[in-house]
Amino acid sequence: MMVARRWALLGLLAGVCLGEESHESIKSIPLRTHSLATPYLDSDMQSRWFDFGGDTIIRADQYIRLTSERPSQQGWLFSRLPLTATNWEIEVEFSIHGQQNLYGDGMAMWLTKQRGIPGPVFGSTDKFEGLGIFFDTYKNNRPGVQFPYVMAMLGDGKTAYDQNNDGKANELAGCSARGIRGADHVAKARLTYYQDNYLKLELQHRDAPSWTECFKLNHITIPSVAYLGFSAHTGELADNHDIIRVEAKNLYSPNPPSPKPGVDGGSSAGPSEKSFVEPQSPAHQGGSWGWFFMKLILLMMVLGGGYVAFTIWRTQRRGSRF
Repeated sequence: MMVARRWALLGLLAGVCLGEESHESIKSIPLRTHSLATPYLDSDMQSRWFDFGGDTIIRADQYIRLTSERPSQQGWLFSRLPLTATNWEIEVEFSIHGQQNLYGDGMAMWLTKQRGIPGPVFGSTDKFEGLGIFFDTYKNNRPGVQFPYVMAMLGDGKTAYDQNNDGKANELAGCSARGIRGADHVAKARLTYYQDNYLKLELQHRDAPSWTECFKLNHITIPSVAYLGFSAHTGELADNHDIIRVEAKNLYSPNPPSPKPGVDGGSSAGPSEKSFVEPQSPAHQGGSWGWFFMKLILLMMVLGGGYVAFTIWRTQRRGSRF
């Protein structure tokens, strides 16, 4: 009976391994059209995939500075092509720093239908249509909230940003992030979007050396055609706002499951239109053939174990008759 129990345990383990198939198939494709890394510019001193303007300064070996530590500056950086991937991940390295004890105002990350239009919302236009992620470093009027503060706003093209109250009326979700500002370190933000599923923002900074979830919003819809951008501004107070690296990825499943009866199935015309599940760590992302042979071996072991257990049981039953 002990042998039979061991084989039953092995069968249970096999079932767990087979159940992980839905996670190991997640793949990613780098999106060069929406990524940035040094030296940022080509031989003609232009960026192939991004436009920039305002007070933006590019130092090819270090950073793209949206604003310097000077009053009344604003700068922006926007992709030339819209981000049309259905499911994606964008990781940004940035630095907000300065020499003064009082500083402001902050920077923003955009996924909007508008692009490259200067304005009062962290250096970009108000009444935008799409998603804005605001890294606000100066507190105007938000009692009970610690700054710097990171928040999300989904613009409809008509609603103005609540400037006087630091976006309180517009906030979908947010979190305090006191460690994102400082000259001695680089901060990171990772934004992950699964269409008709969720939007998640994670942060990594001095006070959180590992990724920390800032917020996760379910059933959020971002315009299917949206430009990726960054902007910043200063008022009477100032700060350096630097973009160091942007890495964008298209997330997809090469082997999406077949639609079940009664459940709407998606199109499979291309990687960006396939069925998706939440990505796992690289340890779960083995090759498909490796998993196929592993499952085949486990299945054979389970069948063999069942046969052995049955043979032992039958022998013991016969011996009990004498």
